[in-house]
Amino acid sequence: MIAKVILGTMQRAKKLVSIAASIPYDAELCSGRYVVNAKSMLGVLSIPEFENGELHVHTDAEEECEKILEKLLDADLLADTNDAVCCSIYDITTFGEVLIDFTWQGVNEEGQTLFAQNPGGAPANVAVAASRLGAHTAFLGKAGKDMHGEFLRCVLAKENVDTKGMILDPQYFTTLAFVNISESGERTFSFARKPGADTKIQKEEINVDILDHTNIFHVGSLSLTDLPAADTTFYAVKRAREKGSIISYDPNYRASLWKNESTAIRQMRSMIPYADIMKISDEETILLTDEKTPEMAAKKLYEQGVNVVAITLGSNGAFIYCKEGGKKVPGFKSQAIDTNGAGDSFWGGFLYKISRSGKRTEELSLKEMEEYTRFGNAVASLCVEKRGAIPAMPNLEQVEKRLKS
Repeated sequence: MIAKVILGTMQRAKKLVSIAASIPYDAELCSGRYVVNAKSMLGVLSIPEFENGELHVHTDAEEECEKILEKLLDADLLADTNDAVCCSIYDITTFGEVLIDFTWQGVNEEGQTLFAQNPGGAPANVAVAASRLGAHTAFLGKAGKDMHGEFLRCVLAKENVDTKGMILDPQYFTTLAFVNISESGERTFSFARKPGADTKIQKEEINVDILDHTNIFHVGSLSLTDLPAADTTFYAVKRAREKGSIISYDPNYRASLWKNESTAIRQMRSMIPYADIMKISDEETILLTDEKTPEMAAKKLYEQGVNVVAITLGSNGAFIYCKEGGKKVPGFKSQAIDTNGAGDSFWGGFLYKISRSGKRTEELSLKEMEEYTRFGNAVASLCVEKRGAIPAMPNLEQVEKRLKS
């Protein structure tokens, strides 16, 4: 639940903290770029100017939300009783694959290859990246009802990602990805997905209570490789758009998962008309746009209706494009150990900043986009310094420290 509140005085601040302290859920007060614990008087008073803000309560229980609203109304803290509560209970909801990355770890004394079990899947990575920074996130998708699926759900739950919309299906096995990493940190993939449980999610299995109440709805392209997941992806995106969500799209090209390249190009491009905001890597510009340079690729996507386009450039940062034009934003120096999850961590950080802005993508300026891109670059630079994707995601304190370096 998100409620717009009026502050401005010590008395109002005390009332808000008193109400927040009685709520049996996490609650934050957001004002501009500041996010503080709403249950802490010191936290609330640490905001330089607190004329108004948003109270974020981590629950979607209707009865609980009504009780909180009544208390805020009685305390004369609601900013506008006609438009006090945003429909967005979740800052960011992601949909698609959640899987196990078995990452190469070398060989043992007997010469046997060793792999480490890491939770992964691009949409799940994005959800965790944003959650680590403080966003209220949810994941929609399917894994197998097996040791891997149980492990993945447990990991997401521990990372404070809502898993009510994550299904464990006993009929299919959790998708596995075997990842080899070169000395430079670059990856090659081999998938066990014939079929993977994630490809078998049906429209009827989507948790619409989550889908209908999210500020940003994020999807990738691996859910477009097979039916019924592809149809379910479009159903979810269209429904989320109708409910007012910002649609985020990050296509990841994995050649072995497609029948051929032409099929991949057609399917990956089919989602572009629905995207408000989109990220691709510099290696995917031709696949998605027929353009070689990030500048021309971004412009072409913008002309197709994407309000904000980000093109990641590896260690060189990213190129961002919006209504005011484009700009390259340099990355941060880091010792890359494992690039797995780098793009997802960047995007999780970027979406986190957009969710905190309270703006629609068409309202964002190039200056704001530059700031959010730099933030995403900082997140990614920290992620690649550790092994694994989800285990390597940084928290907000670590990112703010990197931004100052």
